[in-house]
Amino acid sequence: MKKFLLLIPTFLATPIYANSYVNDNLNAADMMFNNGMDGCANVSMAIMVANSPQIYGPTSSSLKSEIKTYAIKCNLRF
Repeated sequence: MKKFLLLIPTFLATPIYANSYVNDNLNAADMMFNNGMDGCANVSMAIMVANSPQIYGPTSSSLKSEIKTYAIKCNLRF
């Protein structure tokens, strides 16, 4: 069981998870904006993941451009 727990961080650091994590955060932010709430915390998390490729893996360029549009909406820098 301990060996399995040690492998979990290795699986989480793959690029697939970076892109899906960014995408999930942007989708959550979009739902919050549509419901009249502030989704900028989710946008901030997406920016953090995209700016940390050594931890989460590389983020695709299409997602980076989408993050940029959300960052402008929230007055955040990306």
